[in-house]
Amino acid sequence: MSSLKARELTIFVEKGIETKPRYLRYDFNALADFEQINGMGLGQLLTMKAVFGTARAMLWAGCKGDDPSLTINGAGDLVGEFIRAGGTVDEVLGKCFDAAAAQGAIGSPQPEEEGEDSESGNASPPTQKKLKEASKRGGNGSKKPNP
Repeated sequence: MSSLKARELTIFVEKGIETKPRYLRYDFNALADFEQINGMGLGQLLTMKAVFGTARAMLWAGCKGDDPSLTINGAGDLVGEFIRAGGTVDEVLGKCFDAAAAQGAIGSPQPEEEGEDSESGNASPPTQKKLKEASKRGGNGSKKPNP
């Protein structure tokens, strides 16, 4: 079990989707699973603006340490239910990135610029502006808006 402190995620409880909070932990195993499921690392995926796949995989990878029964499709179902309940994919990504940054999985907690973090070699978390721009694009990174 990882000694990394998990971050509580309550957005699904707040929308009435679940009755108990989930816990996000982005340790080495979570990052490796994320990379394996997507075929590339988080930094590479962010440059492609693959918002839906990133949200689903980040949620799954972060939660599976606390809930090994959660599948990648189950994580996608949670994100979908959250959006139907009035939430946004940006909120899910924001919570996941906040937890990952706080745990040192990506960049530093307060990056100066988005992109490659020169000290750690990890990708810096995206800014809220970049998350919003990415969510307006198609799931494959095209510049066409989502229908």
